[in-house]
Amino acid sequence: MPANSDGSHDRALADAVENGLIDAREVRAAAERVAELAIRTHAAADDIAWDEQQHHDLAREAAAAGIVLLQNDETLPLSPRSIRGRHRPLRHRPTCAGWGGSSFVNALRMEVPLEEIRKAASSATVAWAQGFDPDDPGVSERLRTEAVAAARAADVAVVFLGLAGTQEAEGFDRDSIALPADQLALLAAVRAVQPDVVVVLSHGGALELTAVTEQASAILDAPLLGQGAGGAIADVLFGVVNPSGRLGETLPERLQDVPAFGNFPGEHLHVRYGEGLFVGYRWYDARDMPVAFPFGHGLSYTSFDYSDLELDVQHNGVTAHLTVTNTGSRAGREVVQLYTGLDQSTHVRPVRELKAFTSVHLEPGEQRRVRLHVRRDDLGVWDTRLARWTIEPGSYRIDIGASSRDVRSTGHVDVAGEPRRVHLTLESSIEELLQDPVAGAAFKPMLTGAFGGGDDTSAHGTGIDILRMIGSTPVRRFVASLGGAEQLGMIQHVLDQANAAHTD
Repeated sequence: MPANSDGSHDRALADAVENGLIDAREVRAAAERVAELAIRTHAAADDIAWDEQQHHDLAREAAAAGIVLLQNDETLPLSPRSIRGRHRPLRHRPTCAGWGGSSFVNALRMEVPLEEIRKAASSATVAWAQGFDPDDPGVSERLRTEAVAAARAADVAVVFLGLAGTQEAEGFDRDSIALPADQLALLAAVRAVQPDVVVVLSHGGALELTAVTEQASAILDAPLLGQGAGGAIADVLFGVVNPSGRLGETLPERLQDVPAFGNFPGEHLHVRYGEGLFVGYRWYDARDMPVAFPFGHGLSYTSFDYSDLELDVQHNGVTAHLTVTNTGSRAGREVVQLYTGLDQSTHVRPVRELKAFTSVHLEPGEQRRVRLHVRRDDLGVWDTRLARWTIEPGSYRIDIGASSRDVRSTGHVDVAGEPRRVHLTLESSIEELLQDPVAGAAFKPMLTGAFGGGDDTSAHGTGIDILRMIGSTPVRRFVASLGGAEQLGMIQHVLDQANAAHTD
């Protein structure tokens, strides 16, 4: 059965087989394995025992653990009092569960945030107003007026904002990361009459949140939470669950700040990956660029302290031990993150990279020693000259924090590298030759002689270090500038000697 109703996947597969890109025998073998799995699964279906409620409770627990508290001025958690909110249905389904494609949830039941909030609020009054309609923007003004009236009469307004399945999904790219204008207008109108505004975000991709952070007292990021979404949101709003989710991506201040801006979508079916290694938080941190919320960010209804960092280097990597203390009045879970960096690297590397993380649940006042380990291989860097991963020697910085920007403790460890012998040619740079013990010893006299002799490479009378200017120049070009084929032969002999020494 084709994945697409038009059979395009089947035709593509047939074309690949016909053109020899895929072995037909492999295709048949794969199809037979899938068919066999389907037959065995169907035969065993009657023998599988499972508890639907238990599975649903687990879905709700997982959803609550994934909610990120982005901002809070102590408005949250709510107490069961008179609450006015608005709920946005999505095609008559509960919000926040999942849109199309791989995020679609074919659930046995679906919790609705409004219903679960009313349950959690107990006997308090919870009013509802739709506020806007993503499928019919023409009615937004009327819906907004109703929502403002409800918010004015309330103790607090819980405003659900986000993107519908028609606004983001697999298979197409968004033109903007901004929330729809009618939603921002709703938020501004509610905020004008209600000082306590809690925003709950429902979306799949990153959003521009400047207008939201300026007007909301608290913000919950609750993206695509599945069938337990409604109860999970209510649990976090009312403090039944202490939020502990963390952002898996940076939320930028604006679209123009993102790494791919200016390169994507490209032109004429060509895209330049201009960000290189600096993807996500690596881009923002390398430029010390302001962001709305950094990678790894997430607040809690309690607070945590980090102390007594100890680092140990072993043959298989680096281990960090530190003490985490719950300094607040509520039990909570903290996600401790370990980032590494090599400030004196000879390669282009991010300022810091997440290499390990762990979570710890602590009661109020409780402290615990936690351990994070970074494998030696995870410190490696790809050397394009050698076409392999290598471990660069040096003093590695270890940052321990609650996000890529919230570093609580820093230490350094000396890591021994491994032999990295680069094959030298006339196209190698002068700097590469000088770094080689054999080639450097023979080449440096020629280099200093070219600039008037002496023990250094300074341009006499200028104070300028010529090596800094010509270090990246290919050897062939430099020798040619001296005007001698004889010198070129001498250098080639030196290169042969150096390469031979490395293979002995």
